[in-house]
Amino acid sequence: MSGDAQPSSNQRATDAHPPPSPPIIKEKAVIGALCVVCGDRACSHLYYGVAACHGCKCFFWRTVKSKLNYSCRYGGNCSISTAGRNACRYCRFHRCLFVGMKMEAVKMDRKLTKRQKEKMDGDESDDGGNPESLDYKIDAKRARSDNRLLISSLLLIDKTSSDGNAKLSSLHFVQPSLQNLLEEPELLDSFRSEMSYRATRQADAQLCYDTERRLVTWAIDWCRQTAEIGDVHHTNDKIALLRACCAPLVLLELGCQSSQFGNSDTRVPLCNNSFLTAHQAPPSVSFINYKTIQSLNKWTQRELKPLCLKAKEIVLLKTLVILNPDAPGLSQEAESSIRMLRERVHTTLFQMLMESSEPVAAASRLSQILLLIPQLTLMGVDVIEQVRVRNTFNKHSAFGEGLLFWQLYGDIFDDQNSDDSSSYLEHSASCSPTDSQYSTTDSS
Repeated sequence: MSGDAQPSSNQRATDAHPPPSPPIIKEKAVIGALCVVCGDRACSHLYYGVAACHGCKCFFWRTVKSKLNYSCRYGGNCSISTAGRNACRYCRFHRCLFVGMKMEAVKMDRKLTKRQKEKMDGDESDDGGNPESLDYKIDAKRARSDNRLLISSLLLIDKTSSDGNAKLSSLHFVQPSLQNLLEEPELLDSFRSEMSYRATRQADAQLCYDTERRLVTWAIDWCRQTAEIGDVHHTNDKIALLRACCAPLVLLELGCQSSQFGNSDTRVPLCNNSFLTAHQAPPSVSFINYKTIQSLNKWTQRELKPLCLKAKEIVLLKTLVILNPDAPGLSQEAESSIRMLRERVHTTLFQMLMESSEPVAAASRLSQILLLIPQLTLMGVDVIEQVRVRNTFNKHSAFGEGLLFWQLYGDIFDDQNSDDSSSYLEHSASCSPTDSQYSTTDSS
């Protein structure tokens, strides 16, 4: 039988039909039996009525199940052998039929398990396995594990940034720069009170200042730790990211907290259990003005609230707000690292959405989530303008506050559009509302 398993190559040009086949094995295949289709070593059991190797068995199954049609360039006279069985699928399939493989046996085959289907569908090679397919599955499993680890890290950042560990520090007696605050996070310990959004009383000027300090501290913690995940360690790069993301990140946090209220509720809760309302102008020294409060309230009700974002989606969105590769002042190395981490976060978000919905629905939800970012950025511009105007005309406020926002954005006389962003960073890092240089009016 082994000698008759292969048709002679001399018959290709002369025979109009495939060469005669060897006797079909009807009983259980014996050890050492050869495939009646190609002559390779057959499996220990009969498949579809004949002794066949694993490759020919899977090939016949896929062809019948998928109702595939093939064509031959040589008139249907190709030789089917172990070495060349993949050269012509038309002749291979007709060889399977000629030697006695039964199509009805495939149709009546029992329902395969998910693992068996993956094995059959992925077996495109006839060597018993596909190394590339196996590597892909291993890489996919590793990617899912990495994504879960990333989400867990971001959830931990969100929790630790919001928890309260306020204690006495020397920040009331010295005025450190942003560089000092990012390199020595403990300097802000006195500002790390527990963030709570119960909205029990309307905010006055002092409560607005307290909220501002806490939210900027929260944004610093978020930005610093996220940058370190992306291997961005240079302090100036962290400052550049912080300046670009602080305002939209704070607005996103306030919007997420506002979305938990009723549809007709116009309150914007602050992190010290106070609130601002869209029906009344906030204190003049507030970091957020009346126009921005109205825009934030409308955006929350129309765009954010209908999405019903989950906790994992929110932390991934916050991370995308922070990871702005176009932030002015970023070094080329940091920009490359930020882009890589941003792409990873995009992939993580999409794969997480794919786990709970169909591909079309997941893609639609992903686009809706990503479209929140440009709207946040536009509202963030209004916050920065409000802060710069306030810093210009309220240098000597009754509370002596606004230090952190001052160092981030300066006043209206600072040129944010300057190409030399490093000089602006150095200037804003050295300024404070109580610096002696502002005790007299600058004639320039």
